[in-house]
Amino acid sequence: MLKNKAQIIIPGALAITILMHFQRVIMVFADREGFAAKIGVTIEALILRMLLFFVYACLLLSFNIIWKDKWHPPRLGRKAFHIATNFGLFLLGVITTTLIMANFLSGSLENKQVFAIITTDFLIVHPILLLLARFTNLSFQQRQIILEKEQAKQSALQHQLEALRSQINPHFLFNALNSLTVLIRNKSDRALPFVDQLSWLLRATLLRSEDDFITIQNELEYLESYIFLQKERFGEKFKVDVQIPENWKKELIPSFSLQLLAENAIKHNVVSTNQPLLLEIYPNGEYLIIRNQIHKRRDATEGTGLGLLNLSVRFKLLKKRDIQINQDENYFSVKLPILKNEGYNH
Repeated sequence: MLKNKAQIIIPGALAITILMHFQRVIMVFADREGFAAKIGVTIEALILRMLLFFVYACLLLSFNIIWKDKWHPPRLGRKAFHIATNFGLFLLGVITTTLIMANFLSGSLENKQVFAIITTDFLIVHPILLLLARFTNLSFQQRQIILEKEQAKQSALQHQLEALRSQINPHFLFNALNSLTVLIRNKSDRALPFVDQLSWLLRATLLRSEDDFITIQNELEYLESYIFLQKERFGEKFKVDVQIPENWKKELIPSFSLQLLAENAIKHNVVSTNQPLLLEIYPNGEYLIIRNQIHKRRDATEGTGLGLLNLSVRFKLLKKRDIQINQDENYFSVKLPILKNEGYNH
């Protein structure tokens, strides 16, 4: 911030100096009758005068833009200190410029006239410099406010994402443990593979809990482990048909998206021999479609919609695009916008 402010000082001081001496520059270079020379306005005197004004402008701008926030005597009020310092700089500039320029303006002007002219010029340029400093400070303050608001917004979004991720817990864990209990009681050979898959799934959940995006390939591996556990519970009554080309598997989606939708389908539909549940996953245009046939459970209660709302919010926050939910008499489908590799966060 201070570096950006400092970049305003020299161009600003130079612009004000040129503006204040533009008329004198024209007078010197267009003086054919020697009038400027008679009153001591020579090229040398003009250059020196502009140099003094430039140094004064740099000092005044530096104090009001940068230094005044750093210098603050404890026994002197901030406002009183600013006024006293600016007035001191004004007097220093007038006196110093008058003493130096009196030796160069050796024409018809007396020292009193030199002092009056320089004082008048400083009375004009001093408020202009203060206004420039004030405008610069307000501009940077506004930018700082916008930056802080944006940082606060990003921080809030990050906290919101963390809160959302904390809600993505495997709801199937209870059922999985029940299935494992049955396998152990029956001394089934499938108990050990079941434990391995459950262990891998939970470990992957912990490792990916901080990832915003993962590849579809990694998400499919997670889903495959989830399906393995569900098949122990439902057998062939639950099937998943994945039709995703290899080139799509490198694309990115929010972590746990497919598992959440598969879990949602099991939660709201009958999974039986007469009505097996088929979950289809396939691409369509820019979207990944997750679709299941509707076999609504008789004992199903009205859902909170938290899972789909969670997914929708994550897409909005991370990609600025929303999911699309469609339902007719036969099918329930969710369309996920595919996320490109560029622009994601880990």
